[in-house]
Parts: sequence; structure tokens; C-alpha cells
Amino acid sequence: MAEVTEQQPEKVEEVAKETPAAETTETPADNGSTDATAAAAAATEESSSDLEKKIMRQVEYYFGDANLNRDKFLQDQIAKDTDGWVPISVLLTFKRLASLSSDANVIAEACAKSDEGLVEVSEDKSKIRRHPERPLPEHNEERRKDIMSRTAYAKGFPLDSTMDLLLDYFAAFEKVVHINMRKYLDKPTKTYKFKGSVFVTFEKKEQAEEFIEKAQPKYKDTQLIVKWQEKYIEEKREEQKAKTNKKKEKKEKEEESKINLPKRSVFFFEGAKDDLSREAIKEAIQKVSSDWEIAYVEYNKGDKSGHVRFHEEDSAVKFLEKLEDKKLKINDDLTLEVRTLSEEEETAFLEKAVENMKNRRNHFNQKKGGFNRKRRGGHNDRNDEKKAKASDE
Repeated sequence: MAEVTEQQPEKVEEVAKETPAAETTETPADNGSTDATAAAAAATEESSSDLEKKIMRQVEYYFGDANLNRDKFLQDQIAKDTDGWVPISVLLTFKRLASLSSDANVIAEACAKSDEGLVEVSEDKSKIRRHPERPLPEHNEERRKDIMSRTAYAKGFPLDSTMDLLLDYFAAFEKVVHINMRKYLDKPTKTYKFKGSVFVTFEKKEQAEEFIEKAQPKYKDTQLIVKWQEKYIEEKREEQKAKTNKKKEKKEKEEESKINLPKRSVFFFEGAKDDLSREAIKEAIQKVSSDWEIAYVEYNKGDKSGHVRFHEEDSAVKFLEKLEDKKLKINDDLTLEVRTLSEEEETAFLEKAVENMKNRRNHFNQKKGGFNRKRRGGHNDRNDEKKAKASDE
């Protein structure tokens, strides 16, 4: 994967391109003068040439900037030799190179023919190293931005494409130095599958610009969707942001639909004294009747009036029926005047209660650690929070 690629939940093809694929050698036309032996020799020569090209680009990928910067195993192998040589026998433990040829001499001969100047073959043809005059660039933010500035996103390739097919396709463009096949994990099969899109890095920004802005590339008869990688990533960020906001809005609507507070469950009281507490109000209510559970007491010490809300519908009406002259006795020195709410008052009160519940939930989600339990007036000692999933919420 190129250094510029943001972290993604996808597996990158083991082989990417660090050097451009050379032009494919054409088979000489059969004009009748070529006998069977000559034709067979030409075919063998072509086959050998194609194999050498694949070996070259595979080995150069291993030692290329994109792979070597993150390949700890290969870095360790290089560090074992003071001159940075890696035995070809070690490279043949890489399955893709071994699938091309298991003959160390074939590997050496192919790499020796490369004119890229990235790798060097030892005199005894048993080892390969990155050329000392091509040191690995420092991997930093400046280089990351540089790579992104010459990397394109291209979509429209067949889902069964292989890296070899892509390498052959991009050989026509100057000058591709890295291809990242974008893949995803297919959960049913537990295998990684090609998305049909790639990130392709060019040697120079001008070459990437030519590909994106002017080339109008096609794969066979399919017009490719091409854009700068930076633009693609930004679009994906905006798309993800939109999805997140949509999910948030949906969740808020679902939460709002869940908060359906019962009707005729609230009564108003007045006549409180400065030392009256919520606990004293609750105790006085329980003495009258413990049939209905208190959901919320809206009252701060020092207020002259407040509200009490029950969990069940019609609870306030039924509770007041048990009071004598609609008075709630707190103690020998204090009796509160009590009444139910008008329809208009009840609607306003319940709307405000729902809004307060939403605010508390949002605060909880933001904190991710629960509520701040320091008491602030009457806003924390609420039985509502003990019943966050109660039917009225």
C-alpha cells in the first residue's frame, strides 16, 4: 500500500507496482517464411521475456519505497548484512516471487537485466540488494503529501482483475511507480475481494495530472472514473460525515418517539417554605398513598412552588382524590396547596420535561462516563435517571 493511503479496512494485494511494466514484446507475424522451429523459438523467447519482466517488477516492488518502508521482515534481512545484501533464497520464501520461478539463477538473471537501477545483483548471483545510490527516502509528513500529490484514484476495473492485468494496463501510462488494489473483507467467505478500484502513484505530479485531467482512460470499453486521491479521500470524509449525521438524526427521532410521558400525571403545589426539601415532599406523598411511583419532583429549596410527576397516567387526578381539601400536609407547621394542571399547562410542562430528558441523554453520550453527580438544584436527584428505560421514556 502506498504511504499516502489512509487506514482502511481492506487488504492490499501482496504485489504492487514500484517500477513500470515494460512494453510487451510482440510475436513476429507468420508470413509463411518462418518454419515451425523458428516460431517455437520466438514463442519461447517471448515467454521468457515476459517472465523476466514480471520477476523484475516483483523484486523491485519488494525493495521499492512503498513496500520496504513498512516491510519489517525484509528490513531485518537487510540489516543482517553489512552491505545490505539479501540472499535470493530468502526472497523465494515470498510466495508471489516463488510462483514466478523457484530458480535463484533465473531470478538473478532477470534482475540483472533491469535498467531501473533500483536493485543490484551480487557477482555470484546469489544475493540482491537495493542499490546503495538509491537510499530509502525518509518517511515523514512532507513525503506523505508529496506522494499524495501524484496519486490518482481510478475505478471501473473488473472485479476479477489480477495485479498482472493491472500492471499490463498501466504500462501504457508514463510513469506508474505503485499500484494499490483496494480490497474489502467479504464476511460470508472470509476472503478479501477486489473493489474494482485502485490508487495509482506516478513518478511525477505532471504524469498524474495527465492521467486524471486529459487521458480520459478506459479499460476495454469501460470509461474509468478517475480523480485525485486527495479529492477522493475528502469526498469519502464528507460522505461518512453525512452518514453519521443521518444516523444521529434517526437516533434522535427514535429517542423522541420513545419519550411519551403519561397524561394527567402531574400536580402543582404552592405555599412552600425556604427549608422545605424534595425528600420531605416525597415522604408526605408516600404517607398519603404509595400506590403510584414518583417519576420527578421539580422543586429547588427556597422556591415557593413546584411540580410532582408520577409514572402512571391519571395518577395525579387519583392522588388528589385522596387529599382533604386538596392540601398536602408536610408537617404540623406546613401544608401545601395542591391542584392538577390545565390541559394547556400540562402540555407545556411535559414538552419541557421531554426536552430536559433529551439534554440529559446527550450530555451522557458526550461524557461517555455517566452523569456528573454533583447536585445542582433539583436537576440530579431524579428518579427518572434510575428508570432510563421506563415506559414513560
